[in-house]
Amino acid sequence: MRKISLIAGILILFAGSVWAAVAELDSDLMQAVEDVNKSMASNIALKDKKGSLSDATELGGMFAEIEHFYVSKGDADDAVKLSRKSRELVADILKSVNGGDFDHATNLATDLSRTCKSCHNFYKKS
Repeated sequence: MRKISLIAGILILFAGSVWAAVAELDSDLMQAVEDVNKSMASNIALKDKKGSLSDATELGGMFAEIEHFYVSKGDADDAVKLSRKSRELVADILKSVNGGDFDHATNLATDLSRTCKSCHNFYKKS
């Protein structure tokens, strides 16, 4: 019986620490997304292929984390859809930049910023 209580206690501590980590992920990750998104837009405008690709790749990973967060959280269908849309836009930006089509990448980056803003309308805490 004591072994079961110990295991239950460990699971509760683990769940609590995971929840705390998830709660912290939100503001730090979102600030990083905003910073990298601005950097990417600037790099695209400057036609800096290396910088644009680096930023877009980083954003793709961040949006994967955001999607995972909202899938795990549950009851956030809009956020899941918008994070998936963001990942698709980032993939298209990578293709455009790789192909040297910075005008199209600029349009996609604008769409990405709008997608972020629409998610903030639902979920961002003031």
